[in-house]
Amino acid sequence: MSEDKVHPMSTAGYKSLFDTLYPPLCLFANQYLNDMDISKDVVQDVFIKIWEQKTQYPNFNANKSFLYTAVRNRSLDYLKSKYHRGVMQSSDLEFDQLHSEEFFLTQLTIVDTYSQLEIAIKKLPNKCERIIRLSLKAYTNKEIADEMSISKNTVKSQKRIAYEKLRHSLGSLLNIF
Repeated sequence: MSEDKVHPMSTAGYKSLFDTLYPPLCLFANQYLNDMDISKDVVQDVFIKIWEQKTQYPNFNANKSFLYTAVRNRSLDYLKSKYHRGVMQSSDLEFDQLHSEEFFLTQLTIVDTYSQLEIAIKKLPNKCERIIRLSLKAYTNKEIADEMSISKNTVKSQKRIAYEKLRHSLGSLLNIF
């Protein structure tokens, strides 16, 4: 029997897929739609459709690929419908760019990178995680120290710890940042 045999996805498997991919898919859709509420609706629609159709793929990567493509297509359909109803003004050039494989792959890379960074940050000790999150919001070391009621030196040492752990977790991905 072939190892590629597709097994029906259990409710737990579907929930795990949803929990893992819903946030990055929403961010991905938002790259097309520039409206997070509509993006969430689009992603939910895609998940509902695959649940109702009992769409099955042999592994997580195949599911992930299908979902990103489905979200892209659903987002483009939404934009086309708004454009044709006259709600949105857009040039053919913009639609061509959104339809391009290059745009799709670029946005996919950005969202996937963000997701991996988010997972790595969540694995940090609580204090390190909070300091890194404030740092990403452009807080200075002094502002972080004041916000958390700790010394500036503690902020620096916690950042060093966090960066070391992130370097280990993310490897070469960290070079992008």
